[in-house]
Amino acid sequence: MAELFARLRQRKLVQWALAYVAFAFALLQGVDIVAQRFAWPASIERLLILALALGFCVALVLAWYHGERGAQKISGIELGILAVLLAIGGGLLWRFERVAPATTAPEATTQVIASRSVAVLPFVNMSGDPRNEYFSDGVTEEILNALAQVPGLKVAARTSAFAFKGKDEDLREVGRVLGVATVLEGSVQRAGDEVRITAQLIDTRSGYHLWSEKYDRKLTNIFAVEDEISAAIARKLQVQWNRGHDGAQRRPVDSRAHDLYLRGLTLFATRSMPAAIDAFEQAVRIDPQDAAAWASLAETRAILPSYALVPISATNQAALDAADKALALDADLPLAHVARGIVFANQMRWPDADAAFRDALRVAPGDAEAIDQYAQFLYAVGQLRPALAEIERSLQRDPLSGPGGAIRAQLLFALHDEHAALSQMQRTLQAHPEGLLEHRIAVWVYVGQRDYVEAERQMRIASTLIGHDPDATAALIRGMADPALAPAAARSLQTSPALAALRRDAIVRALILAALRDREGALAALEDFARNGSSTTPQLLWYPIFDPIRQEPRFQAVLSKVGLPYAPAARTTP
Repeated sequence: MAELFARLRQRKLVQWALAYVAFAFALLQGVDIVAQRFAWPASIERLLILALALGFCVALVLAWYHGERGAQKISGIELGILAVLLAIGGGLLWRFERVAPATTAPEATTQVIASRSVAVLPFVNMSGDPRNEYFSDGVTEEILNALAQVPGLKVAARTSAFAFKGKDEDLREVGRVLGVATVLEGSVQRAGDEVRITAQLIDTRSGYHLWSEKYDRKLTNIFAVEDEISAAIARKLQVQWNRGHDGAQRRPVDSRAHDLYLRGLTLFATRSMPAAIDAFEQAVRIDPQDAAAWASLAETRAILPSYALVPISATNQAALDAADKALALDADLPLAHVARGIVFANQMRWPDADAAFRDALRVAPGDAEAIDQYAQFLYAVGQLRPALAEIERSLQRDPLSGPGGAIRAQLLFALHDEHAALSQMQRTLQAHPEGLLEHRIAVWVYVGQRDYVEAERQMRIASTLIGHDPDATAALIRGMADPALAPAAARSLQTSPALAALRRDAIVRALILAALRDREGALAALEDFARNGSSTTPQLLWYPIFDPIRQEPRFQAVLSKVGLPYAPAARTTP
């Protein structure tokens, strides 16, 4: 031991170690300051710590051989040891970079928290009647939607905020997951035509109450209360409240119509589309001046064909009519512009759809639904990279969104980034095991991976959720896996009554036939789409499944006929 300590002193190993630790500590402190100022991701600092730990080992080895007796030469064995150390360290860094994102929450949740950001958590129903839950949820959503229209304010979307409903979650964790600095929470107590709303704004980092208030009002003045709360939050967070009027100037509401409107919002959130349409239609019959109900009716009608066996030709005009009535009453309703954009995209009127979505983002630049729908439009017209940027911007506001995560996976798949697509899809399915869209998209991500066993499992789950025959749809996946079964599967798709819903959408039909190696059938289905516009899923045109026939003159003629790809004018992201 005495000899060892003597050799350590001789080579000044302790001094080297202390000097390295001091240097590393100072470097980390400096990087931490810079990272906070420039919003660097936390992964940079974690990688730096790993690199410094590896460097410490290397520094000690070098110090041992090049200390005070610097004449030593490094032998081949010693060089080998150094190489092994560096290889191990490099392997750890590589593994960290590859594994870390897949083992954390969705990437959008690891964002830097802006000071001007808020999540509106579901207000507690204090009415003593669980049947009034829709009313407190509706009031929450209206405040959230009003705040989402404020420029410069980041507002967590409904899907993510409502994920914490009924949970006694630490607000610091809520702030971390949703990427917000403040949380608005409260309660709603309704008795006849009287309503009491309490609200409080809390800093998620310190836990301090920043603001609180209690309001006792008539239901006819409910909009005024919501505006007062929203304006108070905007003032507290030092952003400009831009409603253009104060609560006293808002039109009194018909309590019966407003009640139906709030019921419709809850039904829409659960994607109970026919029931939501019925509630909104009743609301506008009672109060034809209710612009918000008209706008919600417009969007629900616009997306109905994606959730029910209803042809788009039967809903497009009705959706446009409702949107026009909403905008005639209030030109700054983002939902009405979004509904117009969806309909125009269904009709392949790409410039009109582009303009409608831009109008929505102009009046509500932070609205996650508007950003999400614009991302899907960009995806539909073949602008895959811009679409990915927009869906990631949407996920910053709605990090717990199952559809948002699934669409991100879908885009990565279309961009041939199979590893990232699979990783995103697995995270999304784990968080949203009951999501129909999530399982539908997962089918094709696994088909792209040639994991037909998992693709069949996902197809069975999706079919069960939507009410299709899981055995019939699973047979299609088995045909993709086994060329000997493919012809029978293709015939079944074209003729089986159990698969009528799948072949109704021409692009879906073409996609399945392409995966079954039926080139002629796939091209014929695409030509049907070009003639009749019989699809609501042009996004699927960019799937790699179509790559073997993408350069065929008939495929290119289809794209040309429907005006794809379409290049929107440049837009500055708010």
